[in-house]
Amino acid sequence: MKRAVITFAVLAVFVSYCPAADAEPERAATVEAQMAYELLMDTYMHFSTSEWDEAFKAANKFTRDYTPKQKADISYMRRAAAEYRPSWWKSTKSSSNVSFVTTVWGRRFTANYKPSDMLGAQAIWNVNYDTGQVDIVVTWQPHWVDSADPVEGDAARAHHITRGNLAEAIIWHELGHNYVTKGFDLTALIELYTNHQILFDSIQEFYADMTALYHCSPSGRKATFLIRVPGLHWNNVNDCHVRGAMGVGSYILATVLSDPAKWPSFNLPTVVPDKDVERKTILYMYEHLDPDYTFEEDRALRELIGHLIRTRGSAIFRSKGTVPLPNKLVYRFTTSEDRNHQPKRDAWVAAALQKAIDAGLVNPVEATMGHPKRFRIRKHW
Repeated sequence: MKRAVITFAVLAVFVSYCPAADAEPERAATVEAQMAYELLMDTYMHFSTSEWDEAFKAANKFTRDYTPKQKADISYMRRAAAEYRPSWWKSTKSSSNVSFVTTVWGRRFTANYKPSDMLGAQAIWNVNYDTGQVDIVVTWQPHWVDSADPVEGDAARAHHITRGNLAEAIIWHELGHNYVTKGFDLTALIELYTNHQILFDSIQEFYADMTALYHCSPSGRKATFLIRVPGLHWNNVNDCHVRGAMGVGSYILATVLSDPAKWPSFNLPTVVPDKDVERKTILYMYEHLDPDYTFEEDRALRELIGHLIRTRGSAIFRSKGTVPLPNKLVYRFTTSEDRNHQPKRDAWVAAALQKAIDAGLVNPVEATMGHPKRFRIRKHW
């Protein structure tokens, strides 16, 4: 505080001795630069590789004409886009088996890709017990990658979700699985799958979804949310996909409800659910996410997830599946160990949601209940 006061005082003295010095507002971008910036921003928020490359080249012509904030935004988008579409991305469309070196959460490893007609999966392909070598493959449908074909359902249409967006979410999800599995040797994997399979599978799903939410483009992030809606409706508490998705949703909801004004596009129920408060509020938030949610919120969400995994990711494993939430509560992946924590989270969500409603921070929005039918029947992903 003292430093700020002294700086202001020096500035005041300087201005008093320089009558000609006027406090000028930040220079606005030129009309051409403003148009290029807005096009680039729209292209980034509705990401496709070819359109992004063209928009970035066009925007780069006006580098000197942007405001400092615009320059910072463009710098961030450029770095993030390079992570969304690394040089190996072309391999994801291969119609034959291929291996490529990827980086997930800062760790480099070789991913072995096998095309198939499956929605997406990771599989242990071969085990050599003599050498301890485990061959792992990831798989998805290559013809979906970068496809502009729209996905059915009014929620998908509202968000302009394409098969390419779904493929992007699936690819990073499976690479998230690959990241976790490759972190263990054969002996550890046998122990985990033999004695802790439910917990290990649930943590894997949590990590895989978090990987998709961080490494995907904005459209891929929204696709990841929509993909999880049918499972959260289904709510099989013994299913690892549901438990992993609930962990992700619990963390994001606790963040949003801690300061709803910072997350205006993450719409909340106008009435507190009478039971199963946390899950129903997560579902509402996912189903009613504003299709035009902002660049600032998207960046904040990505940085939030990145911070959690980088600072607490290992601890989640060491603590046998405990996710620390921003509201000082916790989420546990196995239902038996979460039994005493769920009522506390329900009570906190109910109180925080009612406070947001009373403060006028919750607005009614049009429901979007239609979702891709294929995700209703492909429950294994």
